[in-house]
Amino acid sequence: MMTNKERCIGEVEKRREKIVSLSQYIHKNPEVALEEHLASEKITSVLKNEGFIIQEKLEEMPTAVVGFKKNGEGPRIAFIAEYDALPGLGHACGHNIIAAMSVGAALALSSMLDLFKGEIWLIGTPGEEIGAGKPFMIEKGIFDKVDVAMMIHPSNKTSIAPTMLALAGLEFIFHGKPSHASAAPHEGINALDAVIQLFNNVNALREQMKDDARVHGIILEGGDAPNIIPHKTRARLEVRARENEYLLLLIERVKKCGEAAALATGTRAEIDFFEPTCDALESNKTLCEIFKEALDYFCIVEFNGDASCGSSDMGNVSVVVPSIHPSLDITNNKKIELHTKEFEELTGSVESHESTILGSKLLALTGLAILEKPELLTEIQNDFKNKELKQSIIP
Repeated sequence: MMTNKERCIGEVEKRREKIVSLSQYIHKNPEVALEEHLASEKITSVLKNEGFIIQEKLEEMPTAVVGFKKNGEGPRIAFIAEYDALPGLGHACGHNIIAAMSVGAALALSSMLDLFKGEIWLIGTPGEEIGAGKPFMIEKGIFDKVDVAMMIHPSNKTSIAPTMLALAGLEFIFHGKPSHASAAPHEGINALDAVIQLFNNVNALREQMKDDARVHGIILEGGDAPNIIPHKTRARLEVRARENEYLLLLIERVKKCGEAAALATGTRAEIDFFEPTCDALESNKTLCEIFKEALDYFCIVEFNGDASCGSSDMGNVSVVVPSIHPSLDITNNKKIELHTKEFEELTGSVESHESTILGSKLLALTGLAILEKPELLTEIQNDFKNKELKQSIIP
């Protein structure tokens, strides 16, 4: 007689072509953050065809997708889809695979609701690359509807609980005074000097930063012509840290780097946030253990070391609902780096198909364990409540 696990895996296999086709479609039609109209329409169509109830579009975020299937009262399990592409690089972060894995898991597990009470949700969150979708959907109460949330990120390492750093984006605008750079340089106030000093100050700060902290950025405006003293410059820095509390401290120190640059150069500084902030990921202990059982079922070995995946607005979700955000090696140990042309080519290749199907199976089995033993929700919630961090403390 077929076990529930075997049936669940079979339900994924039944939809193999549908899952792979979704990944390929999104890959071939890359859309940047908050412009993912084709992807959201395709995902919505796939869900509708399998009987999912689709909630009304969020007016302020029309590319979000929220759908569910239900059989009575029971665990409410959400699979999270991302599908925005990187500007200029397409799906070099593999969000086409994330979407396909989560949709595949949702379809497979929802088909087993004839055996279990509960709800299966697919929540499509736009704009992950700019940290916009999930914070907005949290604010709108979308994640209040579910008990757990999970997704898998394609990577070059397999990790159950990768490090996802808290992130804040700061914009610095320096105002000076224009003048002829050769005939009357003494009449000008050089805003470019200020932005250069900002970067120098940050570089000096690095010696006193924790090893897991990061500050990196770009200059967006540096002046209009080399013979004019620049009167306005603009730079953006992203600040990251493993802990939310340390991020808050580091934000203030980086701000002071900008204020000191303005003071030293006689310019005026405007400093503000330019993107939504991301909390550090709080991986739920019990959910991690359940996911580990799924890895073991397929004899997948976890990377033995600290696997860092940058930052994600999934961190914001993890402080309002028990969550996991594992990474899955799709490179076949080639260790191709994310956000590169090589990774973009991989995520659209035939080679990635098996990893996509595997990811759907891993997510589906993790959800199945909760449907089979709803009492696991008590352990999951206890782990969640034991965390001191109950909500975002990032401004």
